[in-house]
Amino acid sequence: MRQKLLDFLSSYGLMTLGCVLIFIASISFKTGHYPLLKFPDAQPVVVTVVQAADGGDAVLKELPPSRPIIPLAKDKTEFAGTLTAAAAFVVDDSTDTVLYSLNSNTPRPLASITKLVTMLVLSDLPMHWSSTTVVQASDCDASSHQINVGEKYTLDDLWNIALVASSNSAINALVRASGILPENFAILMNRKAQALKLESAKFVEPTGLDANNIATAEDTVRLLEEALKNKKILKTAQIGEYYAHPLNKDKAKRMWSTNWLLTNWIPNKFDKECIVGKTGYIIDSGYNFVVRLEDEKKHAVRVVIMGASSNETRFSEARDLAEWAFGHYLWPDDEGYNALVE
Repeated sequence: MRQKLLDFLSSYGLMTLGCVLIFIASISFKTGHYPLLKFPDAQPVVVTVVQAADGGDAVLKELPPSRPIIPLAKDKTEFAGTLTAAAAFVVDDSTDTVLYSLNSNTPRPLASITKLVTMLVLSDLPMHWSSTTVVQASDCDASSHQINVGEKYTLDDLWNIALVASSNSAINALVRASGILPENFAILMNRKAQALKLESAKFVEPTGLDANNIATAEDTVRLLEEALKNKKILKTAQIGEYYAHPLNKDKAKRMWSTNWLLTNWIPNKFDKECIVGKTGYIIDSGYNFVVRLEDEKKHAVRVVIMGASSNETRFSEARDLAEWAFGHYLWPDDEGYNALVE
């Protein structure tokens, strides 16, 4: 009898101890203080109320949209403007929705659009932008007359000259100042293109003078998107008129952007503060231009023109394609957009 009593008390004691431990645990561990015990945060849902069959209200819960809401064509009007370009491509800047495409998968010489990749690589290097260098004969290119042998500039000044005026000589001076040989710099450019998933892009030198610097129109608009994420590139690409300051000269040098939409030398209705792009030209490429433009409602598109017939037409064709896109597509905040959705 005594043994049975001891067995009962032992079992009862173990049960009591277990309950006490459970109680202590329940008041000691607080959700959020211990990541492994934290429940996942609830995701926002769209709640729609519909009428039930019996006359009452029924509530349906729908999952959030799985992708951004894209612009939609409001009619079937095709672009009817004149295009001399060998390739053209227009995408919505927010969603990458394709709005227009012409030979967009064919690799073509980039010419000076190459400089966007060069600037991205320079941005990755430990450059001291306030330091100075003197322009050397090996820097100078016969097609670039913005800077001259013997002039002394800060690297920051050369950066602006290279992008605003598209100076090959300024690019060469910057690459030299980086301490990296041009052939090794091209390796870094190709690695950058791979990192950005620009599969068609290939580079052999940093200025764009070589026709073997190539990419498709599709990858070119992606390149612009990535380049404009760099605040230094974005700021410089918005400059229409620039004054360079050689430190060993008395007078500044006035330079204009090669982007004629930004300077309004090609008339357009776009906000000048929102026109950012890059030009390129060599004989093998024809006239190239990639640009981001906004309408009055802040909808933005990226447009690339490759192989246009003249300097002026690359800008007018980019302008006309953007105006057509803004005129024949509706964005989610436009009146009538919901009528295009089932």
